[in-house]
Amino acid sequence: TLEIARRLDNMPLTVVTNDVYIISELVPKDNIRLVVPGGYRVRNMLAGPEAVSYVQQLNIQKAFLSSTAVHIENGLSIYTGDLIEFKQALVSTARKVFAVVDHHKFGQTALRTFASLQEVDVILTDKGLSPDTADQFRRAGVTIECE
Repeated sequence: TLEIARRLDNMPLTVVTNDVYIISELVPKDNIRLVVPGGYRVRNMLAGPEAVSYVQQLNIQKAFLSSTAVHIENGLSIYTGDLIEFKQALVSTARKVFAVVDHHKFGQTALRTFASLQEVDVILTDKGLSPDTADQFRRAGVTIECE
């Protein structure tokens, strides 16, 4: 997701993020409206009930979510429980959900699932994903785009 922020042109756009690195990346781009939900810091993220409540009130067009792991049966998962509700709020309010996952994370499962594959519209990954793994996920109904 940080790489997406780096590639964004300085254009009229609203970005909602809880990632302090993405915030730093976007601050100089003055045409981008930057919305930062409140909360407490967990490593490089802001989390907590305030952030969840705020996001639940938004009309988000596209959500780009990172994940520690992606699995056919267990969906998108992470280890940190602090971020589960925030990610679930983004999934529930967004019109379109993109999972941003590098190829090493496919077939893996972390401790806590925050979204099923049915809740994800597209998985964005790198070109290192094997064709067999991509086909397996596509057969399960998942749209995968390799960049």
